[in-house]
Amino acid sequence: MMVTTLTLNPCIDRMVTVEKFIYGGLNRIKSSRMDVAGKGVNVAVAIHQLGSSAFCTGINYTERGRIIRGFLDSKGIPYDFVDVEGEVRVNLKIFDMSEGVVTEVNESGNPVPPECLDKLMDMVDEYAARSRMMVFSGSVPQRVPVSVYRDLIERVNKYPVLCVLDTDDELFLQGIEAGPYMVKPNLYELEKATGMQFTTYKEIVNAARAFLDKGINIVGVSMGSRGAVILDDKEAFYAHPVAVEVKGTAGAGDSMVAGFCLAIQEGAGLKEMLRYGMAAATASVMREGTLLCTRSGFESMLPRVEIERII
Repeated sequence: MMVTTLTLNPCIDRMVTVEKFIYGGLNRIKSSRMDVAGKGVNVAVAIHQLGSSAFCTGINYTERGRIIRGFLDSKGIPYDFVDVEGEVRVNLKIFDMSEGVVTEVNESGNPVPPECLDKLMDMVDEYAARSRMMVFSGSVPQRVPVSVYRDLIERVNKYPVLCVLDTDDELFLQGIEAGPYMVKPNLYELEKATGMQFTTYKEIVNAARAFLDKGINIVGVSMGSRGAVILDDKEAFYAHPVAVEVKGTAGAGDSMVAGFCLAIQEGAGLKEMLRYGMAAATASVMREGTLLCTRSGFESMLPRVEIERII
């Protein structure tokens, strides 16, 4: 069963590590690295590294775009992009070793002309007919309407394809109206979408249930160092965080999505879906930059993930 991921805003992540980030002061870099990224690309790479099959589609740019293609070629991941004039954006990630947190400074992405967006719509339609799952994730570049994920999901819902949505702000609010199979907001995105703040896991579950009323089957909520929650219309579970040395958090949420996709492919139940997602995310944060999870790291984390039932 092929998983097709959509990347509308590809990027190159420059991750720099500092011992302790000083806002407004001098920060000396201990190490740095460059990684090809973009949430859809990340999900495809993570799925591939977990031992399953993925296909990349979306937008690429004429300048630096060869870096994206060369990276996917080196991984053996097939792709088909709409090429747009301009250059791939570069995002700066600052990893603070003392706190284990990343500060992100992201470029917005070059404008996409309407004719390129029309071509993308047709391309997504084509690959939806061949896919078991499609992952719509990440930000969008300039001139792409905030309704794009809603429009795309509505368009491909005519096929027997399971759509997963992982984005934020208005892109998320409009996207959920199309009734994707699964959504994966992080806690901050969930609080923004609902206008609420949560102190307990039951509060998170109760708020996320509103998404189920829109035809969404599964909601997964990533909470970083606080773990993760998953629910459907029958049950809900909480995954405790696994204590590991954090080397980089970029792409952890994308690895979690990859773990969820793998669980769905294998016909796992909701509890095991959460275990897969948490194991993949944990295996990802143990690696520097945007290196994402590996199969061996994933398998080593699976027995360490502690799950408890909420409902």
